[in-house]
Amino acid sequence: MKRILPSLVLAFFTAVAYAADFPERDIQLVVPFEPGGAGDITSRIIAESANELLNGSEIKVINRSGGGGIVGQTFVSRSRADGYTILSMTSSVVTNPALKGASYSVDDFRPVALYNFDPEVIAVAADSPFTDIATFMEAAKARKLNMVTAGIATTHHMVGLAIEEKSNLRFNYLPIRGFGKQLQAVMGNHADGGFWPLGEAATHAEGGTVRILAVAAETRDERFPDVPTFAEAGLPVSVWATFRGWAVPAGTPDDVVSTLAGLLERVGQSPEYRRKMEAAGYRPAYRAGPEFEAVISDYRKLTDAVIAAHGLGR
Repeated sequence: MKRILPSLVLAFFTAVAYAADFPERDIQLVVPFEPGGAGDITSRIIAESANELLNGSEIKVINRSGGGGIVGQTFVSRSRADGYTILSMTSSVVTNPALKGASYSVDDFRPVALYNFDPEVIAVAADSPFTDIATFMEAAKARKLNMVTAGIATTHHMVGLAIEEKSNLRFNYLPIRGFGKQLQAVMGNHADGGFWPLGEAATHAEGGTVRILAVAAETRDERFPDVPTFAEAGLPVSVWATFRGWAVPAGTPDDVVSTLAGLLERVGQSPEYRRKMEAAGYRPAYRAGPEFEAVISDYRKLTDAVIAAHGLGR
């Protein structure tokens, strides 16, 4: 016992000193997707602002794409739990294990903080005959509407399936990689509309090329005050959103996680950061600790039900 006690005391003070000095070197922020997507764009905006707050170290954005996020997510799950490898965490971390047989689970990560909550929208071309969500829903009762999505079993595909499960609306899904190509399909009237994240649809809606009919959020978006929520429109799925945040490997010390969460919170308070995020179409949001964990848990319940009902998992 006499030998064990000094060791425990030493370990405690070493951990405290480590957390107080963190970070002492550069941090990898791993984006598990190719450059140019939402995770990459927002991560680079964050890193630019965060690096102005750090002294002697930097956050470096590293793209590790492949497998719909699995390559980069696996890399972080197996990294040392010391805070120097951060995952740009998206909703795919929750669904990839069931859908694609990833070797990790969401429990292999420790959530740090959420920085963007991007609700799903139903959008159509600006010249579409569907002038509002009511006319869209009436048409979807009469025939299957052709809706573009980022791919089968993506969150955008699953929100459509969730709507179908609880209503008499029906859709055909057109999986198209790349938002630009999806946009072309909708604007060219090759599809009736799209299930998209608000962050990507907003800029084009503001530019007048597409029309947003409904948003899957608790409240209306202030940029589109005339667009009803899914609940207001009578759609059976009230809230459905892609989340973006930071996560680290499970087992990362509390103080290190707290330091990273605090850094992300300070970044979120920067007017320049907020300006850049909003200009890119992404509304800044900050939720850490239990609040972020609740977002993940809710999304897990929603998607687990859809995956099981439609046999989407492996």
